[in-house]
Amino acid sequence: MVKIMAVDDQPDIVSLLKRILEGAGYAFVGCCSGEECLEKYEKEKPDLILLDIWMPGVDGWQVYERIKDINKAQKIAFLSALGIGPQSQVKLVKLGIKDYISKPFEPNELLERVREILARPPVQAPVKH
Repeated sequence: MVKIMAVDDQPDIVSLLKRILEGAGYAFVGCCSGEECLEKYEKEKPDLILLDIWMPGVDGWQVYERIKDINKAQKIAFLSALGIGPQSQVKLVKLGIKDYISKPFEPNELLERVREILARPPVQAPVKH
């Protein structure tokens, strides 16, 4: 079964993602912080991580870099309620990140994006520190 890990500091978003993704037949692992994601990552080995960018403590950028240090082929899509500004867009391009999902999202749109990302071969983007 395909496993998706969702990381967001808002528990209601994690709960919503759980309902949508489990309802579509995916195994689900929820995390409410970057630290929790990093703790669970190696044990859970998700096929895809839906990662909030702006979180207190270890943010999405830091989680992305640490996970890519462990597994360069890991599929990760960023989630954010805030628009991506020019600086962040440049950072996304430098990191090789093409997958970004805006919050709020429609369940069907989210599932379509998830299916699309999972269907692609993994990209081993370089990690820039």
